[in-house]
Amino acid sequence: HIHMHHSDAAISIPSLISRAKHLGIGVAITDHNEISGVIEAYNHSHDVLVIPGIELSSCEGPHVLLYFYSAGDLADYFATHIKGTLRKSQYMAIQLSVEKILASAENYKCVKVAAHPFGYFGINRGILKCIDNKTLPEKIINHIDGIEVICGGMGHDLNDKAARYAGEHDLPITGGSDAHVLPSVGGVVTGVKADTVEGFLNGVLAKKSIVIGSTANPLHKGMTAGVIAWNYIPYTVSSLDRKSTRLNSS
Repeated sequence: HIHMHHSDAAISIPSLISRAKHLGIGVAITDHNEISGVIEAYNHSHDVLVIPGIELSSCEGPHVLLYFYSAGDLADYFATHIKGTLRKSQYMAIQLSVEKILASAENYKCVKVAAHPFGYFGINRGILKCIDNKTLPEKIINHIDGIEVICGGMGHDLNDKAARYAGEHDLPITGGSDAHVLPSVGGVVTGVKADTVEGFLNGVLAKKSIVIGSTANPLHKGMTAGVIAWNYIPYTVSSLDRKSTRLNSS
């Protein structure tokens, strides 16, 4: 669960590949509502295991991670189901509900995971948070393959809550650094005894994965907040400008 400069992060593909090789890990590229980072990685010569993914921001708020078995399937899914739903503020939300996102992925070979399931900073960025506050029906969890039990951007208490939920409901687990800056990469890892994308994702679904890591340190969180804010400012200003125009015209 890593973001690139193709969406709202400050990580380039060459730097990511170099760090992954140094750490001896694979990576899952999951840009917000975008796949160009995955495509660049697959066109970049390297020997690092790259899982093609995407993090979709639903119109209700929760984020859904989709990990695909092939970059070709991801590209087809994006072109068919996502590209036409992008808003001007692309990295903030798309025009699809959680239910429609999950339904649209049903015919593809992918693993559907609830990202940071209990949300970020008091807002509805997690599926389980929305189930708790009844903005999503409890049955939606039946269409999820797994739970992200450690997310680098979340605090210890919420990660612990996610891990306990996955254990109580016997669900497959993943973890991710949610890295937006290079030093955060590798802060959380998902381990499976496999050396291919198919073997890795099959291992997750078979509940053979382990997750190791912790919430990001305060310095990395501060760096991340700055990078995200910088990328979102143009959309925020544009949104405020449109609202101002509507008010003046009325």
